[in-house]
Amino acid sequence: MAQTNERREKGTGTIWKKDNGTWMGRISIGTNSEGKRKFKSFSGKTEAEVKRKIREYNKNEHPDPSKISLETYIYNWLTTYKKNTIKDTSYDALEKTVRNYVVPHLGCIRLQEITADDIQKMLQALKDAGFSYSTVKKAYNCMNEIMRHAVIRQDIIRNPMLLVTMLSQEGFEKKEIRFFNKKECALITEEAMREYSTGRRVYIYGDVFILAMNTGLRLGELLALEKEDWDRESKTLTVKRNLQFVRNRDEDGNVAQGRRAVINSTKTYSGNRVVPLNKRATEALERLCAQHPDKKNIICSTKGTMVPHERVERTFDFLLSNIGIEHAGMHSLRHTFASMLFANGKDIKTISQLLGHATIQITMNTYVHLFEKVDHDAVASLDDEI
Repeated sequence: MAQTNERREKGTGTIWKKDNGTWMGRISIGTNSEGKRKFKSFSGKTEAEVKRKIREYNKNEHPDPSKISLETYIYNWLTTYKKNTIKDTSYDALEKTVRNYVVPHLGCIRLQEITADDIQKMLQALKDAGFSYSTVKKAYNCMNEIMRHAVIRQDIIRNPMLLVTMLSQEGFEKKEIRFFNKKECALITEEAMREYSTGRRVYIYGDVFILAMNTGLRLGELLALEKEDWDRESKTLTVKRNLQFVRNRDEDGNVAQGRRAVINSTKTYSGNRVVPLNKRATEALERLCAQHPDKKNIICSTKGTMVPHERVERTFDFLLSNIGIEHAGMHSLRHTFASMLFANGKDIKTISQLLGHATIQITMNTYVHLFEKVDHDAVASLDDEI
């Protein structure tokens, strides 16, 4: 039987069309005594029929926990217990953790056979593969939640997570905060303003980069700005929204084609803030609003639709490449804003408020290298005094 048009849909196994026109599907249901994966097969006249049978198997029948694999169990948990209880953006993030980090390591093991050693080895394997502390912590938290759920449902007797220890943050390579120096800032600003001989701007999002560098706003905050948020008289921007895009899904939580824009509140309560504008930021806002004078949002497409983050990121990467600066994400402009404030002697409380951090401690932890430099310079300055 030749398999054609084979594809993989998360949580529903592998589905393919046979030469005779019928459809087949199979899902992993654990391993045998030799450690080899076991599968359950489904057939139907159409692809939709096979998907329905698999969903019913996962969701309604809820197989014997002694036979079910973690992959099947965890996707059932996602669609049945998590889908309608958390934000769509949070669901996307949780599903990504399951799909990319948990299932590849533990998915084929039967739920009742998963041990603390299996989970501890998964965490170590993720660290060894170069993933960040936050990524490994997400996998740890995910397994904590799913195992608690299994204990409450009495699908397992003991929670293996009680013996699992989250890896120490000290053992992870610290990611150096990237920010641009004064020369690089000047180059970025100049390039962002560059025009063709016709007078048309080279970079449609050039003023977004200038605005980010001079306000420290996150990209999602910038893309959610509305014209009413700009108070021309007081020269301030009110930040109270954050734009994110989430995957389209059907009623069972399966990924459908495309994504949709979601406007949420800012990242934290402190994220709601009023940011003062300097001359460059004000001029950038003037130009951005003039691009689409009849639209509600400051940054949008010609049709008035929200702009995806990656579109702006790609343009910024292209700009940096054109002026010979090493790749850096848009968030580096936020770090640059913070570093310039530190360099100008602004106090930590003011900087934390402008950035919208939940606590001053977050600001200190994020920019500890800047504090170390300030301390070093302060002590070195004594050479001139003593």
